[in-house]
Amino acid sequence: MINKTDIGQIIQKLRKDKNLTQEKLAEKIDLSTNYLSKVERGLSVLNVEAFLKMAGVLNFTLDDFGVNTDSKIDETKNELVKRILSSSEKEIKAYTELLDTMDSIVKTLR
Repeated sequence: MINKTDIGQIIQKLRKDKNLTQEKLAEKIDLSTNYLSKVERGLSVLNVEAFLKMAGVLNFTLDDFGVNTDSKIDETKNELVKRILSSSEKEIKAYTELLDTMDSIVKTLR
């Protein structure tokens, strides 16, 4: 499974490939430069909303993070992303809380 450090390094590479500074990327996705720096160093993680904004700016997919998907799963994920992007900020926060709760439950089952 991919960890926070790997995610941060991938984000940093994608950002640099687009010739963006941390300041410019942070501004585009409404984060502080300090927080983005922590993400790139693997000390923090992005919430779903910030991750999706970043995906739009850096034009990445889950494949860039080593997540191999088949076309059926890709379709489902694309639909989910479209649905989230068309949601209000309040709905996105609710989705994030729901996913966090589900993740906690799944971890207790392991």
